[in-house]
Amino acid sequence: MAYRIRQDGIRVSLGFVLAISLAGLQFVAILFVVLTSYVSSERAILDHARGLMERAGANAVDHTKRFLEPAAEMTEQARRVLNTGLVGTTDKDTMERYFFELLQTETNVAGINYGDEQGNFVYVMKSDGPGPYRTKFITIEDGVRTTDFIWRTADYEVVARDSDPLDPYDARTRPWYLKASNLDRRIWTNPYIFFTSQQPGITVAAPIVFEDDGLQGVVGVDIEISDISDFLSDLQVSESGAAVILHQDGSVLAHPDPNQIKVLNDDGTLSFANIKDIDDPVSRAAFANFEGGTVTNFDLPSNAAFRRNNYLGLFEPLEGIDLPWTVAIYAPENDFIGEIKKNRARNIWIAAGISILTALVGLAIAEIILRPVRAFAVRTSLVSQGEVSANAPLPKTYRELSKANKTLIDEIAQRRDSEAKVQELSRDLAHFSRINVMGQMASGLAHELSQPLTAITQNVDAAISTAKESGTASEDLLTILNELDEQAHQGGDVVRALRGFVRKDEGKTAVFNFNELIDQAKRLMRHEAEENHVKLIYVPAKHPMVKGNRVQIAQVLINLIRNAIEAMAAADTKTREVLVEAKAQEDVLLVKVKDTGPGVPEDVRLFKQFQTSKKGGMGLGLSISRSIVENNGGRLWHDAEAAGQTIFCFTLPRETR
Repeated sequence: MAYRIRQDGIRVSLGFVLAISLAGLQFVAILFVVLTSYVSSERAILDHARGLMERAGANAVDHTKRFLEPAAEMTEQARRVLNTGLVGTTDKDTMERYFFELLQTETNVAGINYGDEQGNFVYVMKSDGPGPYRTKFITIEDGVRTTDFIWRTADYEVVARDSDPLDPYDARTRPWYLKASNLDRRIWTNPYIFFTSQQPGITVAAPIVFEDDGLQGVVGVDIEISDISDFLSDLQVSESGAAVILHQDGSVLAHPDPNQIKVLNDDGTLSFANIKDIDDPVSRAAFANFEGGTVTNFDLPSNAAFRRNNYLGLFEPLEGIDLPWTVAIYAPENDFIGEIKKNRARNIWIAAGISILTALVGLAIAEIILRPVRAFAVRTSLVSQGEVSANAPLPKTYRELSKANKTLIDEIAQRRDSEAKVQELSRDLAHFSRINVMGQMASGLAHELSQPLTAITQNVDAAISTAKESGTASEDLLTILNELDEQAHQGGDVVRALRGFVRKDEGKTAVFNFNELIDQAKRLMRHEAEENHVKLIYVPAKHPMVKGNRVQIAQVLINLIRNAIEAMAAADTKTREVLVEAKAQEDVLLVKVKDTGPGVPEDVRLFKQFQTSKKGGMGLGLSISRSIVENNGGRLWHDAEAAGQTIFCFTLPRETR
């Protein structure tokens, strides 16, 4: 590696800095050129895209006007014919034939109707069956209302007839009739759902007025505007763009998906969906700022954003016809500049590749330049570690480094000597400090525990004497008190052993019965075993007399039993048994502690301090237990050859006299 120097706690490589600086300058230069080119080309293409959208909007406006204007001309023609009397307003048969012929001339017209002031009504419309045309007559004669239906072929032949006495329709209550009669001129209604076909449409209507008799009725032409949606679905704004037609109140009159136009109201009727409520999130986002045909941010490069994609929006009013409609067009920017963005990303990656290549070349050059510096740094490090003599010849390097060599080597030697002395003193100080603290803690703990234990033993002895003197105490109570007294004395023995250890005393060794120790362990571990559903089995020795420190051996036995219980509980073993077996062998007593647990993990080194498989364990129990057994003249080991169970064994010297 290149030579490194310390600077504000950070290791800086001279070769790395040189290579990165060269590559960074190269990357910035290329990135500047790429971004400049991208911005200029993006602006030009977006301007072109807006021009395309304007032409698409004009195309949609022209198509909509061509779609609606024939209906307006047909309405004017019918009004003139009815006003002049060429077709009588009361001659329903002639009127039906005339409307039938008009309807066949324009494919965009859905139906033609006439309603008069008395409630009579004639409506010729296109039908789905049983014939292609259907006529509806509502006739009022002598106060009696009849509703008849006639289906005809394209040749005006009758296919079927029907009547509906319950039909409630009254043309005089419809919006087209009321608006035309009140304004006394040709009118366009607001879009609505046709009563008969349940399709979205619009009606252009004109009043029929006689000079002497006044208003006679209103003639109307219906147009189903769903055909405009079909045109918009074929209109190619861009790859993912679309156009819709909006009313000034925000209602969607035409959409590439006709299902978006109608919504079902709570009362069961149909109405037009609002742009803010349709199931088209892109249209909602693109035209959220539509307010009565105006848009506040029309001059911005992007009029809307949806899911991190920018959209262009355009609003084109429907001029030249008396309708408050607006053609709204949107298209994602990526349809126009997607390839430019991909090319920009590609160029940035190329720039990054060139920069990386430049960095590698820079590193190679830096390696050549800094090779002598590195050799000097390696020699200095070896001298600092004591692996090379300070008097060894200096490798070939730059003249400036040769002059600094002698001073640097002397400082390294002095610092190494000083650090060695400091480390030695620190280890000694830490060792003495730990010994002192542990001695103070153990002495204080033994002192604090001895007083309450003494009080417990005295009170238990007094309780036993009182119970015996009263003569009324049960055997269970006396047994409990005796066990309490025995455990309190054992606690006192532990405290005394601890105090003897602090005083560097080897502890009191005596001859004791190991079977009694097993009985004591049975009583102490019974509650813990029952809590963990473990069965304890004890096999006493025939010759149980051993020599050792009874309290310390008890700690070893309890520790091994507790380890077995905790191991089986943690592993959720089904069969949970612990067997404690003592057997005399020549001059030693062999003790085995077996369990049906999962065994010892392979990665745990037994009897090594701070090595444990128990969660939260310190890894000191087995190490201390082995030390105790060895100090009492015995040996503690793990029987690794036992299959299907875990066995720990230890020996104690027997008393054979």
